[in-house]
Amino acid sequence: MISWKYSFKKLNEEYELAKKKKKALDKLLTTGKISETTYNLFDSEIADALTEIENQRKALMEKMASKTDELEEQLKTFEILFANFEIQHVTGEIDEETYLRETDLLNMGLETTKHELDAIQEAANQLAEGSATQHAEPHVEAAQPSPEQHILQSEVKLSEEPAPVLKSEQAGSPQETVVEAVSSFADETQHSEAEEKEQEA
Repeated sequence: MISWKYSFKKLNEEYELAKKKKKALDKLLTTGKISETTYNLFDSEIADALTEIENQRKALMEKMASKTDELEEQLKTFEILFANFEIQHVTGEIDEETYLRETDLLNMGLETTKHELDAIQEAANQLAEGSATQHAEPHVEAAQPSPEQHILQSEVKLSEEPAPVLKSEQAGSPQETVVEAVSSFADETQHSEAEEKEQEA
């Protein structure tokens, strides 16, 4: 098998495998089976693989373009030789046996070259289309909770919040504290005055 054909087949297989992995990963994210952090981890690896495939694709396309030029030059050479034998045959410069033998070989060469040129051009078009498709990959969004789920989550958060404790339950208000202090001081003063009067009596 010609080297470019082997490289083309291998790249196609690797690209299809990477696309299958990407599709499976996207499905895991959209169905909420994995977090976006986990998704990004695997997506980065797949992206690196696709980048490498793209680099190899570009290198192969350059090689195929060079091969196309080579085959086109080969076709021109075959056509020139074929026309030359035709002219020599018409003018009687070569005999019938030589003409038939050489033109049969040239026809085989022409057909083989044309077939390979068509194949390489078709493969080059597929590579170009694959490259355009790869750059047009859509961005996948993580699964979002439904409105019902969002409401339930909000209710759970609200129910988990501790009930606020009023200051009056913990201690008296500032006004009550001042009143109590004044009353206590007045009681102590009255008690002291009563003791002094008893002593004087």
